[in-house]
Amino acid sequence: MQTTVKRRTARKLLAAGIAAAAAAGTTVVASQFASAEEDPATAQTCSREALPIPEGLVSTSVSGMSDDGSVIAYYALPLDQSWPDGLGAFPRLYADGEVTDVPMPGDHPRIHDVNSSGTGTGYSTNTLGRDVPYIWSDGTLAELPVAEDGGRALGINEGGDVVGSGASFDGGIPLLWPADGSGYVELTLPDGAISGSAQDIGDDGTIVGAVYDENGTTSAYTWHPDGTHAALPVPEGADPAESFSLATDLNGDWASGQYFVPGAGTQPLGVRWNLAEGTAERTALDLEVSVSADGTVAGYVPGTPTLAAYQAGATVVELPGVVDPDARVHGDYAQEISADGTLIAGSVYIETDEADLPVTNAVVWTCE
Repeated sequence: MQTTVKRRTARKLLAAGIAAAAAAGTTVVASQFASAEEDPATAQTCSREALPIPEGLVSTSVSGMSDDGSVIAYYALPLDQSWPDGLGAFPRLYADGEVTDVPMPGDHPRIHDVNSSGTGTGYSTNTLGRDVPYIWSDGTLAELPVAEDGGRALGINEGGDVVGSGASFDGGIPLLWPADGSGYVELTLPDGAISGSAQDIGDDGTIVGAVYDENGTTSAYTWHPDGTHAALPVPEGADPAESFSLATDLNGDWASGQYFVPGAGTQPLGVRWNLAEGTAERTALDLEVSVSADGTVAGYVPGTPTLAAYQAGATVVELPGVVDPDARVHGDYAQEISADGTLIAGSVYIETDEADLPVTNAVVWTCE
């Protein structure tokens, strides 16, 4: 999402709230990490704070964050819940030092995106196996209108416009739910595409996502407020016909997601697009990445185990975890980054439980 709120004030509020949580027993760690190419003297200082874990629940993970970083969506699993199934997960919103339960019914409930007002959107799966999109606003959870086959709500902007997809025989229909409650709007698919998905929406109405053709090719796509739409470019030297790309995040003139060539034996890498310049660039981070308003991306460094990190320009900065990488059997992940790039939310490995399943905690890193 794009942001129109005062980022500095929101950052102070979040920091104050987590400081209160830290006083109640939350671990706070400050470390300096940098890539091998960076001078250690210029390494970024990042502190890590765990989000509150509700009593009786364990293994929390981040699922979304407002662009200013003031509201974080995450979910928790009960002690008797096998990971990573999470059928009975409990969605939460964290803001101003307070945790709010979101009583979303169904299996795999998640708040996938949220704005600075605390309005969140997501979906769960009902007893018929159909996805049901929801919006959480002013303490009330409501279903978003969708065709009987169901749908998914994935992104929201500051004005409350929601995007996602509706289920179809061919895979999905990209949808927009305007904030005025007028019902959903099907976004136009280009010639040759049989389905698509809208993943995020900016405050100006720009939408990013992907479209799919009958050959299984996935292409990152954008829909503009004036009704025009177009495929996003692939990185230099790549062939669009042989590429898989998906845009999942949007912040100002920057979008991000993932890119790879199926069957080429290569690992999917993060990609960032400068929408104003019409360029695409592979990142050094794995799979899909999130992006700030200046093009800094957050994700993780490939490896076993993976390391949470962000990339500013060509510099990759690793983020501090709880367990030393040499002692970990599960990765750390940075999943969201604020518009100003100072707040990063993700999940870190804590321990392995008696059932030999990894336990993770949702965290926020503050980088100055």
